[in-house]
Amino acid sequence: MDLQPPAEVGLHTDVIVVGGGYAGLSTALRLRQAGVDVTVLERDYCGYGASGRNAGHLTPTIGKDLPTLLMMYGPARTGALVRYADYCVRHTEETMAELGISCDYNPTGNVMAVVHPNQEKRLRHAAAVAEQVGAKIRFLESDEMRQRGIPAAFRCGALEGSGGTLHPGKLMEGMRHAALQAGVKIHENTPVLSVSGGSKPAVRLSHGFVSAQHVVLATNAYTRELGWPGRRIVPLYVTLMETAPLSEEQLESIGGWPAREGIYTAHELLESYRLTAQGTIIFGSKTPRYFWGGGTRNRGGRQDATGSILEQAFQDRFPTLKDLPMTRHWAGWVGCTLNFLPSIGPLDKQCQLLHAVGFNGHGIAQAITVGNIMADRVLGRRNEWQEHVERRAVPIPPEPLLGGTVRGLLQLFAALDRRTDNELRLKK
Repeated sequence: MDLQPPAEVGLHTDVIVVGGGYAGLSTALRLRQAGVDVTVLERDYCGYGASGRNAGHLTPTIGKDLPTLLMMYGPARTGALVRYADYCVRHTEETMAELGISCDYNPTGNVMAVVHPNQEKRLRHAAAVAEQVGAKIRFLESDEMRQRGIPAAFRCGALEGSGGTLHPGKLMEGMRHAALQAGVKIHENTPVLSVSGGSKPAVRLSHGFVSAQHVVLATNAYTRELGWPGRRIVPLYVTLMETAPLSEEQLESIGGWPAREGIYTAHELLESYRLTAQGTIIFGSKTPRYFWGGGTRNRGGRQDATGSILEQAFQDRFPTLKDLPMTRHWAGWVGCTLNFLPSIGPLDKQCQLLHAVGFNGHGIAQAITVGNIMADRVLGRRNEWQEHVERRAVPIPPEPLLGGTVRGLLQLFAALDRRTDNELRLKK
């Protein structure tokens, strides 16, 4: 991939989009299709962040969970958010078809799976709430899980009726190619230091300023680096790993997994598993980390402890694969909010500085779809989902309160999960 040249000082265009991930490129594409002169500024290369390095689950998940959404917002808004999440998956599928993107998409859904009996009651309740609010989720009993060839460690689960798994890097490359073909100007290796709104929005680079009539921030976890626009984002550092390809015998030993459904576990800090088109298993999450001050320039330091925890979890779920080599691991930043919903909409009264960030680990479908909302905002058009999803996230508290709270919660959830996992090991 040949990188696009950095932006030059003095550039002026109709719209500047800061961030070259799914949200940024989808916004730029929709604007360009409407004839708008649009420029994308990316600090590294398009897809460097979570868009190119995520676990590859296309999912209609929204919010922390549906019972929490229902408790916080009531049935009407929860139902609207559920419909929006389903629409996001459909729109992403349509976008892949429209742009001719081949990314190993496997549309067989994702399963939230029980690994310990104490998780089952909570998941059954979530499935009942899903039915109540119109979500396309159904509970899979243990015998159906086995009939589907899902590995035996996953006892029962809730199957999402849309979405599936894909190769996020291929999807990202396809969107970048489509944007360039459409005439979107992309400048990579162009770090943005700050932005200002008002009648003349300006973007400060290391060597000067560029400007536009509108600026859209699609910077997700990295929004914290821009100062005040990032006050609603909590960046978490998440690690993933990949195995060597499974042999036919190894695949048979775990049940076959013929449909390759994506799997999450019903832990407090979930584990994710995806059987790829290449016959490897990509897995991770479980060990999100927060760094003091929320800075994303810290790349996380040593990952030995994290890797050991993830490998142990993998061996717990796939005991017949205990000798399967791990070929690589990587990590990156997830942008989270206090209410687990995206932060979307204008940041100034003139509606010339906008943002779409905070996808809470569910960003493939939502980030791609939010481009329509951003584009319609810039163009002065009403979007059917605008009133349901446009919200600024709750402001986060300052340090040291934020760091202490986030780290405390992560430690509590990890302790609860360790107890669950230890009980499972004692039963074996």
